[in-house]
Amino acid sequence: MRAAFAVRAWAAIAPGLQSQEQWLQWAKAPVCPVGDTAVELPHVPAMSRRRLGHLAKMAVAVADAVLPPAEGADIPVVWASRYGDADKALALLRSQALDEPLSPTAFGLSVHNAVGAQHSILRGMRANAVCVASSHCAPEAGVVEALGLLSDAPPGAAGVLLVCYDEVLPPDYAAFHDEPAAEYAWAALLAPLQAGEAGFVLQALDDDAPLGEGQAGGLPHGLDALHFLLQGERQSLVRGHASGRWMWERVHA
Repeated sequence: MRAAFAVRAWAAIAPGLQSQEQWLQWAKAPVCPVGDTAVELPHVPAMSRRRLGHLAKMAVAVADAVLPPAEGADIPVVWASRYGDADKALALLRSQALDEPLSPTAFGLSVHNAVGAQHSILRGMRANAVCVASSHCAPEAGVVEALGLLSDAPPGAAGVLLVCYDEVLPPDYAAFHDEPAAEYAWAALLAPLQAGEAGFVLQALDDDAPLGEGQAGGLPHGLDALHFLLQGERQSLVRGHASGRWMWERVHA
């Protein structure tokens, strides 16, 4: 597999990083964000806002920052997260261990597609909303799904929105985390790469394929993928997985 795409718009949020100017400055010397992220969603009704957990608020904030206001209902969205809302899932498991009744609402908000479902309802969206998780390669899984949807889109469509998000695992799960931990969310509007346009290629490689640039130290992979998209001097990024590698490349059509 080798597929090209352009990024027409983007937004991101993490502790201490909200505006595009802050992120572009971060991309020059990236460090893993530490702390909590302040998220305000004044455009979301209070009742609906209370149903959104912290991770969901971050994901919704960046999605709504990128979606074209007049066309948002017609744009498919891919939600990519390695863990989803692990806090909610753990709370349900604790209740079950104590033989306490489980809340159907709490369960509905804990599943992996809960963020996408809530966002679709909030915006009245009818286009595809797809949720993916792929262990160490959630951004790559999101791009593949987004490009598949993009290939089915009618000519002139605005694109497909990719939202990548994760947060620090709760203490009971922390031992299973195998990369730097941080909370973050970013969204990118992907579109077909046009002639003469700068963009990106994502390619699946075999284990014996030549190596490109590796992971930037000290970042979770989701943020490293964002760093690659933002840092124009970085020409490639390689991410290994169980049966091969993914390579991101910067290209000019």
